[in-house]
Amino acid sequence: MEGNRMASSIQWARIVAAGAGCVVLAGCGAGIQDLPLGRSASATAYDVTVQLATADGLVLGADVRNGQKVIGRVAELRPDQVGAAVRLSLDSTVPLPENVEAAVELPSALGSPFIRLTAPDDPSSRPLRNGDVVPESRTEIGPQVETALATLGTVLTGSGISQLDTIVRELNVAFAGRSGDVRSLTRTMTDLMASASRHQDDFDRAMVLATRVSGQLTAQQQVVDGYLDVVPPVIDVLLRQKDAIASLLNSTAQLAVNANSVLAQSPTGMDAMLSDASTVVGALDSFNDRIGGTLTNMNTFLETFQTAVRGDYLVFDGALDIPGGIDKLLTGGMFLGSNAAPPLETLEDLLTGGAR
Repeated sequence: MEGNRMASSIQWARIVAAGAGCVVLAGCGAGIQDLPLGRSASATAYDVTVQLATADGLVLGADVRNGQKVIGRVAELRPDQVGAAVRLSLDSTVPLPENVEAAVELPSALGSPFIRLTAPDDPSSRPLRNGDVVPESRTEIGPQVETALATLGTVLTGSGISQLDTIVRELNVAFAGRSGDVRSLTRTMTDLMASASRHQDDFDRAMVLATRVSGQLTAQQQVVDGYLDVVPPVIDVLLRQKDAIASLLNSTAQLAVNANSVLAQSPTGMDAMLSDASTVVGALDSFNDRIGGTLTNMNTFLETFQTAVRGDYLVFDGALDIPGGIDKLLTGGMFLGSNAAPPLETLEDLLTGGAR
């Protein structure tokens, strides 16, 4: 009888424990990662959010450590504008500064990632409180086994080593039998760098001047824009006047040719032409004085002639005195002699009638 009661009691205890476990797991959606591992179940906790660039490998319930001590766990993972926002549930009995630093680390090559919280060299006097956020600037993602293995695999499969082998082979081919040339090139490069070092001040001044010119161009941006706006219409005007400009240039060229021809025909060049021009101007000035007196006498004669009475006989006896120079210039000496004078040799003989 007592054995039956004991068996019945054990069976009921198993049923109650199983039912309690089902209620907890089914009703709360919790797992073993939600158990208060590493801290007392009765300890008070507070939540802190850590912003990470990536949360690959982290799972709910992952450890949060300070030194070698587990002080909390990962309570929530959600995407964030910087990558991932990880909410940590921490033990309030472990004091941490406000500017605490967080790092994602691996306990071993096959272990699960955890978060380590570390106080910086200059910890803040304000403690870390519920609702605080550790920004991404104070977090660090440690090396991941998958990334390291993938990188090593990439190198070992030939992508990196084969390229390095190609480079070494090409260098061997390029340097083979050319050690003297390579040594000369090295010396030349050394001399060039030494010369550049000696002229460092000149390079600095050139850079300063270039900066100044750029600044002036920037300050005169409106002027440059205005110039660029005006240039196209000017070019259009020049294009429309292209034929006239070409004709002007041709006429100028022809004038230069004629001037060269005249100068070439003069025995003494420009000096003789200037002397002849001076002689012409002097003769014209002398003729102007004499022709003025002649015209005055003619006017007096005409006024006197008009006073004569009509019907009377008027006897006029006069002589017209023509300067020899004008006679020679106009008639060749017909008024001064019966025959024409021989041709004169110089311009001065022509203007003075040979009377010097």
